[in-house]
Formats: sequence, C-alpha cells, structure tokens
Amino acid sequence: MNETCCPTVETTVVAPEAETRPLRRPRYQIDNTAEAHTVRVELPGVAKRDVDLKLAEGILHLRAARACAAPESWKPLHRELSDNGYELHLRLNDRVDESRLSASLEDGVLTVVLPVKDAAKPRTIAIS
Repeated sequence: MNETCCPTVETTVVAPEAETRPLRRPRYQIDNTAEAHTVRVELPGVAKRDVDLKLAEGILHLRAARACAAPESWKPLHRELSDNGYELHLRLNDRVDESRLSASLEDGVLTVVLPVKDAAKPRTIAIS
C-alpha cells in the first residue's frame, strides 16, 4: 500500500448488541497515478443498495451488508458463506480532491476514484 494515499487504515467492529454478527474488513487494493488514487474493494455477494459509502473529516467510511439467501427448510452440512457484513475506514491525505470522488460497484468489486488536487499534481518545468 502506498503510504501517500492512505497512511493509516482503521477497522472497526460494531458492538455485539448493535449487530448480531461481527463485521469483517474486506480485501482491497490501492493503485496510484499522477491523476488519481483508485481503491478497489472486494465485496462479494453485496448489492449496490446495501453499500454505504461516506466521507467525513478526511476519512472514507465503507460499510456493506451481505445476506446469503437460502430456504428456511435448508439445513447445510457445511457452510463457508456467512451473512457477515464489511466495514473499512481509510484516512485520506491532503492531496485528494474530496469534492470530486466517484464510486461504482460492478461484479462484486467496488471501485472508488480519489482524484488528486491540481496543485498536488507533478508539473514539468521548462528550461530556458
């Protein structure tokens, strides 16, 4: 992970009385270019309506609910799928233009684009 984009990553697990199941930190990847930082988060089994993405005080908060639908009469012999949701907090640095963030969810992967402020982009200096 490049420390210039998100120097600290914090995860939070909600108190048991607030949620019946603990939340997990999803797998994610951060790619950097001169134009933007791109965060890709794996959210298998999560619908767009179940994703809550907020920005507050320089921290990007992600929370996603996941439900595995099965008939009530179904009794699994072995189960690796769970109804656990996801939660992730990424602290953004001062280079990110918070007014131009964008996000999309496709095929279980949430992509968040964090554009770099124009003042923070590298520039070429002409030599005379």
